[in-house]
Amino acid sequence: MFTGIIKNTGVVKKIYRNKNDCSLEILSRIKFSKNEIGSSISCSGVCLTLDKLSKKKIRFYLSKETLNKTNFKFSKIDR
Repeated sequence: MFTGIIKNTGVVKKIYRNKNDCSLEILSRIKFSKNEIGSSISCSGVCLTLDKLSKKKIRFYLSKETLNKTNFKFSKIDR
């Protein structure tokens, strides 16, 4: 059961938009391992696929359906 406890926060640093989908690069203190790439991570109540890692940046893939059904379509840099 979801408890609603926020474990970490982040800031959108880059948005990579394509015709039908996009990726969000987020600056965060949360730590992931390379083994977790491809995992589904809950972000703002939406399960997103962890796509890429660097030191403090994480990138999530968002499908066209995710963009159509969530508020992620309104994402802005540095928010």
